[in-house]
Amino acid sequence: MAKGYRIGYSEETVAWKVMEFEYTELGNEQTLDDLANFLGMGMVFKELSWRSTLQEFRRRYGDARGVWLCKSQADALLWYGKYYGEGAAILEYEYDPRNVVIELGPDGTFILDPKFIKEGWADPLYPLKRDLARIFRWPRNLFKP
Repeated sequence: MAKGYRIGYSEETVAWKVMEFEYTELGNEQTLDDLANFLGMGMVFKELSWRSTLQEFRRRYGDARGVWLCKSQADALLWYGKYYGEGAAILEYEYDPRNVVIELGPDGTFILDPKFIKEGWADPLYPLKRDLARIFRWPRNLFKP
């Protein structure tokens, strides 16, 4: 099992709806390739495949829950902490790496049905403090998320 983190709660948690938004509204074409790979469909033709690939996901998983997570608290704070401000809730999840549907690197991994573990409070300045500690060679445990 792996752990993932996010700042704040998702507005939408139905996996296929989140992916539809990611692909059609945000124009993230990697969503199609990652989803096809997750489903074991291999390479698909983009002109006719988004609808059929999403339909296949819905056939297999229905309205399963999906959540965007970062691999570390620091990444969650760096990429999303600014949107939630001081005192934002940082959520910790546990998931099976086989349930990774979309992988965008440090700014997000879309996970199918992760298990919520706990809620804590985030310091949105943690990434800055961590970098300052590195630059000035302060003790590593001086600032913890």
